[in-house]
Amino acid sequence: MEENRQQLHIPRSVRLDRIVDETPSIRSFWFSDTTLHQASPGQFAMVWIPGVDEVPMSVLAIHGKSEAGVVIKKGGPVSTSLWEKKPGDLFWIRGPYGHPYSVGHHQKLLVVGGGTGLVPLLSLLVHFRGRDVTLITGARTANELLFKEWLINDSKEHHFKLLFATDDGTYGEKNQVPKVAEEVLQKEQFDAIYTCGPEPMMKKIYDLAMTAHCHVQVSLERVFKCGVGICAACVIGPYLVCHDGPVFTERELSAMPEFGNTRRDLSGKKIPLGAGH
Repeated sequence: MEENRQQLHIPRSVRLDRIVDETPSIRSFWFSDTTLHQASPGQFAMVWIPGVDEVPMSVLAIHGKSEAGVVIKKGGPVSTSLWEKKPGDLFWIRGPYGHPYSVGHHQKLLVVGGGTGLVPLLSLLVHFRGRDVTLITGARTANELLFKEWLINDSKEHHFKLLFATDDGTYGEKNQVPKVAEEVLQKEQFDAIYTCGPEPMMKKIYDLAMTAHCHVQVSLERVFKCGVGICAACVIGPYLVCHDGPVFTERELSAMPEFGNTRRDLSGKKIPLGAGH
């Protein structure tokens, strides 16, 4: 077992099998890796492009399928480098790392995703089949809705409620995701809420969950340099996001005054959330 854990830390090359344009600004990159196939919802991999950088990315691993993927919005050096690759090209990964979502035995569930934060929630939905699930997801405009057709088909096949929100009203409800979640929570009671997306959105969902006295699990994003709890670049409150998270419950979140307010830049300096992008 110890040898298997050590193997997770050794970068291994993977060959791109296919690349899919999911939206005008988001692509998915699919490959075969027997270790990442088994990643639990919410775990991440460290993705390395030699000579560029190494960064954490959520793993999209659907239980029962023999491929894994990372879903990327073009922006930083690693994502830009990946966008230049073609099927057959190589890149390097290690992991999976981190504490995943806890599936538990709750039956009535609210799942809330924003942007590429939808990725770990897709893996989670497979584990929730047969339960009473409502999924809310959104984007600025219709063509930026991630995995729209996949979700529509999956909701019909596996009978969960699906709500879309767009800022400009071009698809679904003209509203932002937290407002739609607030409206849903005013009408229904849930056993648990699971969320991933931009941190200001997740903070609003967390606040709604606390008002509703509802269990909540949130997947946080911070600067990861090592991914294994050594460098402490991802410290938040008394926790290291890469080692103790990235998924946290209301108990841990209540001890994080930075949550929804500040983050740290590459030097470790605290800056207001949203600054420096």
